[in-house]
Amino acid sequence: MKIKVIEPPTIEPVSLGEVKAQLRYEVDDTSPDIILKPLIMTAREWAEGYMNRAFISQTLEIALDEWRDFIILPRPPLIGGVVVTYTDELGVTEIWDSSNYIVDDFSFVSRIVKKDNVSFPSVPLAKTNGIQVRYVSGYGSTPESVPQRIRTAITILAMHYFENGLSDPPSSVYSLLNLDRVVPV
Repeated sequence: MKIKVIEPPTIEPVSLGEVKAQLRYEVDDTSPDIILKPLIMTAREWAEGYMNRAFISQTLEIALDEWRDFIILPRPPLIGGVVVTYTDELGVTEIWDSSNYIVDDFSFVSRIVKKDNVSFPSVPLAKTNGIQVRYVSGYGSTPESVPQRIRTAITILAMHYFENGLSDPPSSVYSLLNLDRVVPV
């Protein structure tokens, strides 16, 4: 399964001011800003990748080559906006009506489950990526919607990168993030 970020988060879960305060910089001291801003984003991206989760609301898309009775939606938690499309071998794209499936957002990792009385479209699919599922994931659209332990881990990691370069994260980051990590099988 392939995944793309269609619309990235519009804000980071941790602000520049929060990280600067932890590093004991004055808020109005802009000297570390040019280095810290990308490190905060890098720390968030690393943490999302490690946890296999989305933190701030973002639109994701997965692609499959064939129909399945259920489709796992990576990078939980699912917020909504699920749209399933399929492309035939001639390049014509159609939306698969939402009445054909159930969105299971109760599971630890959400999934789309085909209803029992429904058949998949009978058209031959495009050779690759014939099925696309677009959806919105994340804890919410504000930093406060992200669990505090994740925000703390991102802060620690951004500080670590600032002080040590892009080296391996400290064990405290792993300890904070392991609690809700989605381990791929």
